[in-house]
Amino acid sequence: MQRLRLIPRPTVLRFNWNVRPIRLQSTYQERYAEKLKQKLDELGLKDIEEYRSKTKESVDVKPVEPLEAFPKGPTSKKASPNPRKDSSPVTPLSDIMDLGRILQTPHTSEQIGALWTTYHTAKATQGKGFLSAVIPRETYESFLPAAKKYPSFILPVPRPEAQVELKEGEESHRTPYEFFYMEWGHHSAPPVPNSDPFANAKPPQHSPNPPCTTVIFTPLQEYKLRQAYALPHLVLTHYTDLAQSHGLVLMRGELTASTNDPGRFLMTPSTAQLLAFGLQQYYLPKSDNRHAKLLTTFHENPEQFSWEELISASQL
Repeated sequence: MQRLRLIPRPTVLRFNWNVRPIRLQSTYQERYAEKLKQKLDELGLKDIEEYRSKTKESVDVKPVEPLEAFPKGPTSKKASPNPRKDSSPVTPLSDIMDLGRILQTPHTSEQIGALWTTYHTAKATQGKGFLSAVIPRETYESFLPAAKKYPSFILPVPRPEAQVELKEGEESHRTPYEFFYMEWGHHSAPPVPNSDPFANAKPPQHSPNPPCTTVIFTPLQEYKLRQAYALPHLVLTHYTDLAQSHGLVLMRGELTASTNDPGRFLMTPSTAQLLAFGLQQYYLPKSDNRHAKLLTTFHENPEQFSWEELISASQL
């Protein structure tokens, strides 16, 4: 995964080396001449040259491997500030954004948000399957109670271009909808990043940041057929690394690439945006409790859940 890097001004370090040659071999032989002679007598050898010749014959020297056998390019990544040590499956934010550089040169919340948005907008224009958002910490934390209590839901997306099979003599005046199954994933809170890579980060369980979350979206029909083996078409990740220090949460959406055509995706960006908006509709507390009531009914009284009401409430 590519990193968002702020390239620092290159610094050239100059060293003046004053190397004094040191004679080791003759000093060694002079100092240990008596012991060498004794060892040669034990081995039945005339002099040190004969000893070297015998030793060389007994050594099995492994041939040098050609350069092509070694991996090209760097084999290790630059150490990120305070990398996560827990087992979270989420790609660390430090693998996307150079947090060390950002913290060394202080940035405001607005500047970080602009960097995040600009980076992902550029990726989207290059045909990459990304979308992004910058969420205030307070707004993100208001998601969490409902997300923990009701971690799954169904969201409808209008498909006016879809072909609908009608019975003989029947006319359709309704817009077809495709339903997506969405599910929250809750992960431990990341430590507060530090510009000093050698600083000890607080363990995640003691982090003042809120927990990181993911949300996956899968076509309901595919989920019914494959359950846990269904392939998500969209994954939203909420990065909370900067929530404590800058009061913001960075959201990244990743579209799943088609296996048949890597240049295409299983979902369009417009559909992804509709689903992200639908998540806000049902998980953000509002004065209008219509969406909250549907979410509650879906989990607590599924027999009373109305698909028609869901479509009506989800319309923009």
